[in-house]
Amino acid sequence: MGCRPLLRRVSFSDAFLTYDRATSACTFVPLRDTSLSSNKKMKIITRAFIMVASLFLASCQEEAAEPALVAQFSLPSAVNGATYDIKVAQPDGYLSSNEQYAVIYVLDGEENFNLVAHECATLSARYKTENVLVVSIGYGRSRDLDYTPTKTSSSMGGSMGGAPEFIQFIKDELVPRMERDFRADTSRSSRVILGHSFGGLFGAYAFAADNSLFGNYLLLSPSLWFDNEVTLRMELAQRSVLKKRQQLVFMGLGNMENFGKMQAPFEAFFQTLNANYPNIRLSKNLEEDLGHVGSKNPNIRKGLDFYFQNR
Repeated sequence: MGCRPLLRRVSFSDAFLTYDRATSACTFVPLRDTSLSSNKKMKIITRAFIMVASLFLASCQEEAAEPALVAQFSLPSAVNGATYDIKVAQPDGYLSSNEQYAVIYVLDGEENFNLVAHECATLSARYKTENVLVVSIGYGRSRDLDYTPTKTSSSMGGSMGGAPEFIQFIKDELVPRMERDFRADTSRSSRVILGHSFGGLFGAYAFAADNSLFGNYLLLSPSLWFDNEVTLRMELAQRSVLKKRQQLVFMGLGNMENFGKMQAPFEAFFQTLNANYPNIRLSKNLEEDLGHVGSKNPNIRKGLDFYFQNR
């Protein structure tokens, strides 16, 4: 396990950390240049220490080893012209079995594949239930483009609004390949989408816009604020149809994430599902003292645990 230093030097006796909720930017300011009381300074120092510690611990998390049985291939898309690198973790006993398997499709696969595959193997053994195929979807285009549902200007100058094409790629090209070559179960209830941040936004978009594809949604720190909460409006437009279906939804967030930008639409979406979907298996989790990055892995673990207990 290796740790990458996040800050060259931090002296909490000389400076405090400010956090801009609108931009998620952190800045250290010398205490001697402020007019804050000693009590206020200590409160700020304590919060700054917690924030930096959570980021440091997140950077030091031990990476899970790659699964033993992994197939890899590149899949060019006729839908959007991109080529996606795909990895498929196959469970123990897969080669000697003729069974069909449920599938977890993992967004930001380069970052999350190993952890998800490791956790699935652990949970399968713990609950004495059949393991799943874990599919890593690599980047074919910018994630800002593929994971966002509507066209709007990116703060980084990139294009957005490619989610309709990306979900068509998954539905018409990736899922059929998994069913043909890897004995993936063909039922909606056997498919899971897992995503974090813009990936969580894409999962919510899939729930609202093409709910026939996935029956299970693990939405981690979903960026539901995007384009004035457009996914919440999409859900409302389709609710009369969606609420009749069986759904499993896990929503995870860090309680130090931006209170207005992240937490308000997160809570609104959760309460909407809880109030209007009689056939849903629903859970949410707030990770204490963790932010957008630090809460990701704990929520992946808890989301997968909820899925394995309720599938």
